Amino acid sequence: MCDYTQVHYKCSHLRYIVRAWCTKYQETHKRCPANVVAIEYRLDENCGSLSQDTAQMPLCRV
Repeated sequence: MCDYTQVHYKCSHLRYIVRAWCTKYQETHKRCPANVVAIEYRLDENCGSLSQDTAQMPLCRV
């Protein structure tokens, strides 16, 4: 299994960042289940999904 760090952001989103790819992934490039080996708190920053530009844009009406 590949080792991941679970990252918590101020916006309450979670991200899983790979720390090390396992040999199975290196050979096949198929992802296996995440093995979380560390948890990191970045409570002073939002994740990349929430930028200032997109937060200020009006929503489209369908």
